[in-house]
Parts: sequence; C-alpha cells; structure tokens
Amino acid sequence: MLDFDKNFEDYVIKWYDAHRDETENADALEDKMPELYEQWAHAPMEELSGLSPYTFFRNIDAPDLIKLMVSSCDGEKNPSSLLLDRIAETDGCAVGLADLIRTSQNAKAKTIAANLLTEMGASHPLDVYASLVCDENADEGLRETAIEVMCENADAVSELLYCAIPSATTAQKGMIAEVLVNAKKDDRTLRLLEELFANGDNIPFYAGLMGKYGDERASAMLYRALDSCNYMEYIEIKNAIERMGGVVDDDRDFTDDPYYRAVKNLG
Repeated sequence: MLDFDKNFEDYVIKWYDAHRDETENADALEDKMPELYEQWAHAPMEELSGLSPYTFFRNIDAPDLIKLMVSSCDGEKNPSSLLLDRIAETDGCAVGLADLIRTSQNAKAKTIAANLLTEMGASHPLDVYASLVCDENADEGLRETAIEVMCENADAVSELLYCAIPSATTAQKGMIAEVLVNAKKDDRTLRLLEELFANGDNIPFYAGLMGKYGDERASAMLYRALDSCNYMEYIEIKNAIERMGGVVDDDRDFTDDPYYRAVKNLG
C-alpha cells in the first residue's frame, strides 16, 4: 500500500526545491500547503496506474475503504486524510466503522473510527464505550474519545454506567461521573459525586463536576469544605457554589497557602 503522506511530503520537497527562490520563509511555505495538497491530490501518479490519489479513493467502495483504513493504522502508519474524507462521505461506512470498534484490536483504528462516526453524525456503539471505562487494559486515547462521545449521549448510556459503579475503582468512578453529570438528574449521580468529593483525592475536579451537575443539595457539602480546603480547592468549590446560585464570602486568609503564593507569584 502506497504511503500517501510520505508521497505528499516528497511532492512538497520537490516543489520547494524548484521554487526555493520564490518562497520567502517557512510561513510562506506553510501558507502554500493547502494549494499544494490540492495539486498533489489531483495529479496522476504512476504508482496508481495513472490515477490521482483523489480519484483512486473515489473508486473504492465502503467495505474496502474500512479495510484500507485499518491497514493504514499498523505500527507508526496513519491513514491519508483523503481516505478519511472519503469514508466520512460514503454511505455504508458507518456500519463498518461501528463493527470495527466492536471487533478490532487496533486502538488507533478504533479511535479514528469513533471520530469519523462523530463527524458523520452516525450512531456509536455506546455499550462498547461504557465497557472501556472499567477496562484496565483499555487504550487511554480510545477511552478519552469514548468518554467525550458518551458525554454527548449521556442519557442513552447512563444505565450502563450506573451498573458499573459498584465494581469500579475511584478513578473509574471519576470517569463515570464525568459522563453522568451530562445526563438527566438522578440521585445515583448525586450520591456518586458526594462519595468522590468526600474521598478527597481530586477536590477541584469533583467540585467542578458538582457545579456542572447543578444539584443544590450538594451545596451543603461544598460549603463545609470551604473552611479546610487549600487555595486551589477553594477556587473550584467557590465556583461550583456560585454556579448553583449560592454566595461565598471571600474572608479566608490564604497568605501562607503555598498554592496561593504560587498563583500570586509571592515566592
């Protein structure tokens, strides 16, 4: 399989060598890149039997487009943007992308597939994404992408995540909460947020989630924490309370707090 990105790089190098005197600096070359890419994409290539890269991908049907994408994700390789653009606009690819996410062992291909489904406005395999949260062996980048998608589909995936809470670690519960605060109000979400906040391992993050969730019943816990938290925690707790309509008097003295001194550059 032709390395299209490498081929384009070679095309740019050849162009630059021929137009070095006309190119003032690196910024000028950077500005020229979109035009060069279009020229390259539509130029016939001997390696493609006289087809241009653009035409080459236009002649490939949905199933083979997915196969090409997967093969282009092996090792350090990455799929050509022309291939990804073609997949995103091809009817029938959405089903193949979802199947890929369910069956492939290639984390890079699965992450790209998830991003393409979002670009296409297609349905995601949310049950697979929910299972990634508590999978200790899950690829971090893929899981982050899954969480982003689930945040946009929180109501649809909420019950799956509630079922995962009892066996989840604290870190995994944090990821679950990050999604659930985007779903409709549910006492199970409030209890999870209160548990995480009381655990005390990442007060600013959990305070932020409480503020985003917006259940005023969490205010009492937040107010109590104002008296003993450090400056960084104080800022996020205060923001969360105010986001829920509460008021915080700025009467604590943080002069000796190391976080305060660092933020204020007091040495």
